[in-house]
Amino acid sequence: MEINILYDDVGFQCLDHIEHQTNDLYLTRCGIQACKPNYCWGPKLRPQYHMHFILDGNGFFEIDHHIYHLKKGQIFLIPPNTMSRYYADGNDPWTYAFISFQGNKASQYMEQAGFSASPYIRDCVVDPEEYAAIVRQMLKTHQLTITNELQRVSLLFSMFSKLTSSYHASDSSYIQKSHDYLPETYFEHALQYIHINYGKNIHIQDIADYIGITRSYLFYIFNKKLQMSPKKYLLNYRIEKAKTMLSSTDIFIKDIAHHVGYEDSLAFSKVFRNATGYSPSAYRNYKAGVPEKQ
Repeated sequence: MEINILYDDVGFQCLDHIEHQTNDLYLTRCGIQACKPNYCWGPKLRPQYHMHFILDGNGFFEIDHHIYHLKKGQIFLIPPNTMSRYYADGNDPWTYAFISFQGNKASQYMEQAGFSASPYIRDCVVDPEEYAAIVRQMLKTHQLTITNELQRVSLLFSMFSKLTSSYHASDSSYIQKSHDYLPETYFEHALQYIHINYGKNIHIQDIADYIGITRSYLFYIFNKKLQMSPKKYLLNYRIEKAKTMLSSTDIFIKDIAHHVGYEDSLAFSKVFRNATGYSPSAYRNYKAGVPEKQ
């Protein structure tokens, strides 16, 4: 790996031949270039993804036999093994930051960031200097150390986090029309949250907010998976935990109520009776084999 300072009159700075320790997504090249008027790259093929963030000026991007006039605040992507070329405007040439990357999940991350189909162009949404700042940090990691390798991974994922969040923020219909993960993934995370936090005063909105979906979509997932609402599942889980404690310990009922998320022991007793047909004390006696008083 080396850092190249080339074409001083063009303002080209590039980090190249980058080693990587991950396979899901990794950086292969990055840099910033202030182009001369009419400066042109291509037409050529690249084996990796190549993304440009236009920081200033204008230029032209040619892909799939179409030419697009682009300007400051836009991003364009060249997929692997795709013939393309791009060139700076003759009067107001562009300056751009760029990254090249590969990985097993690169195409998935591209789609989530708004590059699902040709011509692979979108707005930065945020100030393009925010992306350039990340690239500048990448350029500082030129020394061959494990610390720098890990920092490049962190910076690349930070870049994609910004790309994805800005794309979703710009698409007002995104939440209604799609989700990042399969319903099963959200369901498993919801269960995990309940199993860890059932002893706290949590609400269904807390679960939805934690995993990043709407309350209605959470209800849809639970109804599809368990034929019950998340509220019902939380209640059942708390009751089962309380039944175990009542039958296997001598802990006071008020403390069991607190342990399963009820600050008011009377409210807990009412919920428990509705769910089981027993009061907490009657259930404990029943499990212990103590006959009911006549």
